[in-house]
Amino acid sequence: MRTGNPRINSKDISSNPVVIAKITKTWGAKGELKALPLSEFIFCLYPGLTVYLQTSENILETKTLNSIKKHNKYLIVSFSDITSIETAEQYLHSLISIDPKIIPPLEDGVFYHDQIIGLSVHTTDGEMIGIVTEIFETGANDVYVVKDKNKEYLIPAIEDVVIKIAPEEGKITIKVMQGLLD
Repeated sequence: MRTGNPRINSKDISSNPVVIAKITKTWGAKGELKALPLSEFIFCLYPGLTVYLQTSENILETKTLNSIKKHNKYLIVSFSDITSIETAEQYLHSLISIDPKIIPPLEDGVFYHDQIIGLSVHTTDGEMIGIVTEIFETGANDVYVVKDKNKEYLIPAIEDVVIKIAPEEGKITIKVMQGLLD
């Protein structure tokens, strides 16, 4: 049983917390945890930040981030009140979330990946192609993975192809170039 951990009701948070990582395993004997990033917002994490852990029992707890470091594609995190492997094990598979108010706003026309994933993709003729399920960063430009019932399309996020991104409408409009949807 956990003691001394503030449990909160998600209604007490001003807006829905943004999930940024999932705890996958313990790390060492001093309560550190290994977490898989699930969002590009990991840059918002810093020691001293209050985060939320949503446990596998769907309990939301506030925690103070004690340390964070990168390890390959994972994060190694510690919290001020998790100091043993036994306590850390209680948080396996928990989700780490942050208050959306700490995410910095972007310039007009620039979007976070979380704002694009889930949008429907339509041609300039109004035909729906599918839903953005993933984004690959290639260096030169992002590539949107768009899936429909039967097929997967790779749409380059370049000005010649992506005409409009409208998260408030739930859609992206693209100009179909020769070979793009073959």
